[in-house]
Amino acid sequence: MVRATMCNRWLSSRRSGAWNGGVGVVTIAACGVLLGSVPARADSANIRPYLVGSRAAGMGGAATALADDGAGPYYNPGGIAFALASSLSLSASVYGLVSGTQKDGLSTGHDFTFSDINTFPVSTSAVFKWGPRAEPDGAPVNALAVSIFVPESEVLDDRRTAGAETEFRTMSEQTIWAGMTYARRFGRLGLGVSGYVLIGTSTASLDYNSMNSANSSDFFVVDARTDQTVVGLVGAFGARYDVSDHLKLGLSVFTQEAGIYQDRRYFGRAGIAAEDLGVAPGGAAISQGGLHASPTLPWRIQLGAAWVTGLWTFAADAMFLLPLDVHDDADRASEGLAEHIKRNLVVNGSVGAEYVVRGKFPVRAGFFTDFAASPSPHDDFGNNPNTTNYTHVNRYGGSISIGYRTEHTATDVGTIISYGSGQTIRIEAAENFAVRHVTNTTDLFAYIFLASSYTF
Repeated sequence: MVRATMCNRWLSSRRSGAWNGGVGVVTIAACGVLLGSVPARADSANIRPYLVGSRAAGMGGAATALADDGAGPYYNPGGIAFALASSLSLSASVYGLVSGTQKDGLSTGHDFTFSDINTFPVSTSAVFKWGPRAEPDGAPVNALAVSIFVPESEVLDDRRTAGAETEFRTMSEQTIWAGMTYARRFGRLGLGVSGYVLIGTSTASLDYNSMNSANSSDFFVVDARTDQTVVGLVGAFGARYDVSDHLKLGLSVFTQEAGIYQDRRYFGRAGIAAEDLGVAPGGAAISQGGLHASPTLPWRIQLGAAWVTGLWTFAADAMFLLPLDVHDDADRASEGLAEHIKRNLVVNGSVGAEYVVRGKFPVRAGFFTDFAASPSPHDDFGNNPNTTNYTHVNRYGGSISIGYRTEHTATDVGTIISYGSGQTIRIEAAENFAVRHVTNTTDLFAYIFLASSYTF
């Protein structure tokens, strides 16, 4: 990797017997942080840290066999064919707490913990119904939706201090889906197609500082940053079939993202001063732009079933994420600029229930999984090298919400909580920056959402 090249060149220019301890250990530790703590690219191997929509979010994301509201196009384009009337849906506010711990972040006994307040941008969707009203419920057969969804957004800004060492890590990642959906109903069958433009941006940075407490003229600093922008296209097809007035089935297929614009940039800088060892101030820097960043969103297939009886609705989904293997800038591997992102086949599930109290107050609850599609990391880099996306965290979540309905409006408030645990790669500062170890990592996501819609 380019970061290893920078550290090696910088160290070799100053390598002497005096570097066997003291500042030499700090130098090696800082280079190790530079190598391992800042991801070369943002790659969310977990596809749903947050659940889109109001009804779907309250039911754990189990919406493929329903999908007849403003969030329907994100789960099943065919579902909006069953919408009874035109509507405008708005996710007015989403606030969340993102927290977690990386075991022995830089050195044994010193965990890196993070805790940050996150705010999701507004998501909105408008559904327009028109055409003949030949269906038993009197709804027009045609539906057109214009939607903007933000299914992924995360911001971290944290620090860790251990003795004379201080480390700052920041990360910001967001993906916006903007597109249109057309659906038509044929009796008990609804078919729909969607097209989306995806705009994804991400940044990650590291600032590492170490100072000799006995001599403030001795210090070592490292700054590193990655930036990435990806614009891509995703197509989708969906079908909903009402077997009876009670049983509903759903199927949707979302294509792998096709990139239409991509850019990846990296900057790294290190500096040192060690007056007591006779080492003059010095440093090194690398800045590289124009690198590739291929999209990593794989094919997604969803199957769903729902049972409606009286004031009760029960739903269950299965989501299949197909394998994907991406190599970027492979011809520049000798410079350390190549990237390798891999996704394995993953199956996730959702179950949810809804009960409408007095016909006006829907109460919902659900459970979902968010298993990582990334490979599990391991220590053996020689025979089985890790991919760039080496963090593997499996998440389990639940949701609950309550709403209020009138003739033309619906308002919902709820919470989504998920917990994840798994493994990632860490560097042991006391050893050598080239030595990596698998370590445990955990995270907790907790969101509160308020959503509303108007039917006309």
